[in-house]
Amino acid sequence: MAIDSSLRIRPAGPVLAALSLASLLACNAKAQETAAETPAKPQEAAAPAPVTCIVGGDVWTVTHGVIKNGVVIIRGAKIEKVGGSDLAVPAGATIVHAEGKVVAPGFVADGAQLGGAVQPGNRLRDSLDPYSLSVSLAAASGVTSVYLSGTGAGGRRPGGGGGGGRFAPAAAADGNFSTNNIVVKMTEGDLDGMPAAESTVITLSLESARGGFGGFGGRGGGAAAGTSSTLTTRYNIADQLKRAFDYQQAQDKFEKAGKQGTAPTKPGDADAVLPLLKHEKLLRVSANSTADIRYALRLAKEFGIQMVISPAGEAWVIADEVAAQKALLVVSARDRTMPDERRNAPTGSHPEGTGILAKAGVNFAVLPPDTSFSIGGEMGRDMLTFALEGSYVMRGGAGAQAALESITITAAKAIGMEKRLGSLDPGKDGDVLILSGDPLDYRSFVEQTYINGKLRYDRQKATFFQHIKPQRTN
Repeated sequence: MAIDSSLRIRPAGPVLAALSLASLLACNAKAQETAAETPAKPQEAAAPAPVTCIVGGDVWTVTHGVIKNGVVIIRGAKIEKVGGSDLAVPAGATIVHAEGKVVAPGFVADGAQLGGAVQPGNRLRDSLDPYSLSVSLAAASGVTSVYLSGTGAGGRRPGGGGGGGRFAPAAAADGNFSTNNIVVKMTEGDLDGMPAAESTVITLSLESARGGFGGFGGRGGGAAAGTSSTLTTRYNIADQLKRAFDYQQAQDKFEKAGKQGTAPTKPGDADAVLPLLKHEKLLRVSANSTADIRYALRLAKEFGIQMVISPAGEAWVIADEVAAQKALLVVSARDRTMPDERRNAPTGSHPEGTGILAKAGVNFAVLPPDTSFSIGGEMGRDMLTFALEGSYVMRGGAGAQAALESITITAAKAIGMEKRLGSLDPGKDGDVLILSGDPLDYRSFVEQTYINGKLRYDRQKATFFQHIKPQRTN
């Protein structure tokens, strides 16, 4: 049977397209009318930040002395107010009584091994594990913030594991300089709360690999165990800084002239060091021998760089030179590096090194010989009694204030975080400790640890140290 071609379905063409467009426009207009007639729902007010008030304890502010029977008010994640007993407590606040106890800022560790808390990854931020035993041990020990470096430079000797242990990821480096570092809060179970700041300093290593007790000198090794930087390395470092310095000078001149003429050409590796020359970041140098420390100080003087030197085992030999350049140090008060008998000059560590440095006016942070958080073995317990490192600072001849600052505000300065950490001041992070007594007394224990304003450790309810009955130390 033949089919009439006139009955075949044909495309609607321009007519149907026009009708469809008109229909869509009409629907859109109607929707806009409906939206205009419907009143907008008022936005719900954000819940007020929780307020915690610690009252009745002796408040060790670090920067403003001790306030007897003081009050610390934490709103949200920040310290809001610090004062005496007459400071008004906000309505609805959670009151924490600290009568007979000491209230102090959380301790800052300028380099530590967090074991399983740092897993393999491209960035330290992506490698953190908030459920690691190391994190909970740190909070129980009063350590609220830890500096990690992916390369070990500028604070730990290569192989010492100071930047995340054996799982340290590849460094984000440019030549000799690296920015692969992070400051981590010890917020167990809270991954979002762990990263406090990334790339707070720029690191540079002037040392060859060396052995030693825990990678920080200690009892093993000797002054000769770690060799100084090579002349080639020194030349490359100085050359990179010089070319960036000359570029910055030319760029400043070009901009002052209204950008007339030809703009200077930026060296390809200048961005790695320009933040140092602009005083935007500290340079954290890994140097231990007198020769390497002197070379670092020359760089600081020539290019106007703000510098931190670690482990600086022989800095006591040239304490006046370090003080003149206003360099910060990160040292071990218990370093027992033997002198190099082949050198006709003072070498190795000194049992009164911290006292010599303090007398010369050098500010320093302190670390123990071993920087791992562990409950087993002799070496693993150093960080569990981190505050005692301040006691060893005093044994070396430094005063109590310098000792306290070495684990708080000076340690915060050495990682570029003094505006947020290291003292009890309004506006700083709510990292607060309640201790049974003087933080530098071996009989004192941490009773409670607040990090970012939240209670992260309570000795009466926690597994660690609950069975110990601290003696009164005040």
